[in-house]
Amino acid sequence: MGSTVFTPAPSPKKLPAKNILLAGVLILVLAGLVLGFSKARSFLSKAEGDCTPSNIQETNLTASSIEITFQTEKACLTTVAYGTSTESILLRIPEETAALNHRLKLSPLLPSTTYYYQIMVEEKKVGVVRSFLTKRAEATEQTPTLVPTLSATYTFENFVKQYGSANAEFDFDKNGIVNSSDWLEYQKSIK
Repeated sequence: MGSTVFTPAPSPKKLPAKNILLAGVLILVLAGLVLGFSKARSFLSKAEGDCTPSNIQETNLTASSIEITFQTEKACLTTVAYGTSTESILLRIPEETAALNHRLKLSPLLPSTTYYYQIMVEEKKVGVVRSFLTKRAEATEQTPTLVPTLSATYTFENFVKQYGSANAEFDFDKNGIVNSSDWLEYQKSIK
């Protein structure tokens, strides 16, 4: 018989340590890129700004009104909630359009009265409660007090005298209290 030469089966090749190290480095680089994109997206979204009010100022203060002005880093739809005590910040003046620079007028207000207000974004309170004191009423000539009737024309002064009361004749929005919302509703009804 002929002689047969026996050749052993080839053994599986081992990956060189260099290849394993290279694969590990590539995995770490890939993980770093993924985390980097996540951090960059987070940073960029913060760069777009938020709705936290800054540069809050009370301007054009009178005995019956005030303007609250402030800025936000991005266009936001805000509301100023206010009242005569920190426990009763129930009145609200909302903005009609989102903006970066905000100016909201609170009126009618009572003379010589401390009001408290807080800025709200999407029904959430932001910042701290602030306050202001309206000016004293100016002395004017004594004029007969007009008691409004359903057929009478209402004046701003009539609403100021009834402010905070439950007088149904002046409660145009029917919420049980005469406030700035009623004056605004009255203004809309006469246009």
